[in-house]
Amino acid sequence: MIKKILSSNLLLYFGTFLSIVFGIFTLYTFSGTSFVQLNENNIQILLIINLIVICLLFFLIIRKLIGFFYKSKERTGLSTNLNFIKYFIFVTAIPSIFVAIFSLMLFNLGIEKWFDKKVNDVVNNSVEVARNYLEENQNSIKGEILAMANDLNRNFNLYSENKTLFQNYFDQQTRFRKIEEAYLINKDGTLLFSASFTNKNNFFSPLKTFIEMAQNGQTILISDANKNQTNALVKLSSNENIFLYAIRYVDPETVNFLKKTGEASTFYYKLKSNSLGLQITFAVVYIIIVSSLIMLSSVYAINIANKISKPIIKLIYAAKSVSAGNLDVKLKDEKEDDDFRKLYQTFNIMTQEIQAQKNKIALTERYQAWEMVAKKLAHEIKNPLTPITLSLERIKDRYSKQINVDKADFENYLNIISRQVEDIGKLVNEFSDFARMPNPIIKSNNLKKLIEDTINLYKLSEKKIIFNLVYKSSNEFFEFDLSQISRVLINVVKNSLESINEKQETDNNFQGIINILVENNNEFIYITIEDNGVGFKSTPKDLVAPFITTKQHGSGLGLSIVSKILHEHGGDLNFIEQSNGAKIKLSIKIN
Repeated sequence: MIKKILSSNLLLYFGTFLSIVFGIFTLYTFSGTSFVQLNENNIQILLIINLIVICLLFFLIIRKLIGFFYKSKERTGLSTNLNFIKYFIFVTAIPSIFVAIFSLMLFNLGIEKWFDKKVNDVVNNSVEVARNYLEENQNSIKGEILAMANDLNRNFNLYSENKTLFQNYFDQQTRFRKIEEAYLINKDGTLLFSASFTNKNNFFSPLKTFIEMAQNGQTILISDANKNQTNALVKLSSNENIFLYAIRYVDPETVNFLKKTGEASTFYYKLKSNSLGLQITFAVVYIIIVSSLIMLSSVYAINIANKISKPIIKLIYAAKSVSAGNLDVKLKDEKEDDDFRKLYQTFNIMTQEIQAQKNKIALTERYQAWEMVAKKLAHEIKNPLTPITLSLERIKDRYSKQINVDKADFENYLNIISRQVEDIGKLVNEFSDFARMPNPIIKSNNLKKLIEDTINLYKLSEKKIIFNLVYKSSNEFFEFDLSQISRVLINVVKNSLESINEKQETDNNFQGIINILVENNNEFIYITIEDNGVGFKSTPKDLVAPFITTKQHGSGLGLSIVSKILHEHGGDLNFIEQSNGAKIKLSIKIN
């Protein structure tokens, strides 16, 4: 399982996925939106991880290419594959490299613009404005609380003499100083007194550290950005154990602006301190992206090259096989593109036509050879037949009257010799017919009527045989040699009759059937003759070979003549094997 994964493209895809993930993660980290904090240690870790991913990618690319070259070095079509891969990588790599260089230049130019003097001054001025605002706000409340403390010290006797008058005076001071909350507390932080409009539930005692600092005479200013307020704490000189604690609220939008100004300044200087690392990381990320593109283009190029070159290689091997003499090779086109499918179909048609032409030439040469043999045999056998026949007649005329003993046997022997000479004469005539078969006279004839006449020729004498004709062709007239095609039909139907008769010899009740089917396409007429007799006793090759017969008194020339006639009509004779009976398909080319 592991070996299968390592040998597949899954590892390459996984490496590409890792490179993309870490590249995006690095960009998010430098943009400040990642969950990883941007600092020097994290930058180094990211750089190391990205370098490892780059090395992994290069290793996988080299490993894939080496494996491809190693497997293909002895394979036909390697140069085509290499050209595809080379051009594909070139087309992908060159634009990617130019884009990467241009992007890095723009990025470096942008980095320089980010950290130039103008931007730096703007950031510093923004921070300075924020700092001045805070100081002004703190100085304002500091002045107000010190003035209020002085007024309270001068009139603090009211605190013990008349609480109502002191409350009114305390409220007036608080409003006049524009202080939202004002309290009097002791050194323990316990609330002693507050403005009448102040909600005592909001009171929180300042830290003891601040109280101790105020005890030493300091004016304590406390800024709380979370609560948008500035607190001030000062000791009253009229009573060393009482402190004035005042709170002034700051506009939330102003506080938020000041907070964002500080964060932006911090982030700006953090980026400025890490600008070199940012440039390096950006370059590394771009290298990863370009490497990923090159890697993907390499893998894709290999796959595309294999897909394109595979049918070409199949065609090359098929052509080699054809050149070696194997014309039975066929190219399957189930999964190929339309162009290659058409090419395969054309190749298959070409091999079929070459095979047909080769068979036609071989058959013509074979027929020519057998014609010469038949002509020679007919000449050599026919010459002595005439004197033999004349000698038999003289012997019969001269000695038949002189022989009184065994005269019947004598005449019987003469008759046997005469019949054998007659059979030899018939055989010689068949040889002569085979050798001297005239060229077909092609003209328009009624094929349907010819077949019906052939059936009627045997229908009356063969009562136990059923003839079925199915004529599917829409046309009855075709161009062929009437006498020769008639001879073909008679010969084939006669063979079917003899096959059925042989079966009826063992079963008198056997019902013979001969089915004849006629159909055609744009090129051929097809006549299929099927019977339920004993079937073929020889191979199709032997059945059409001259002088080879399975019949007791056959010459072995019947189907040879049929095959020759069909051959001269541009057709063929095919034997279809089946479990019961025989099936022969005749084809005649349509002119």
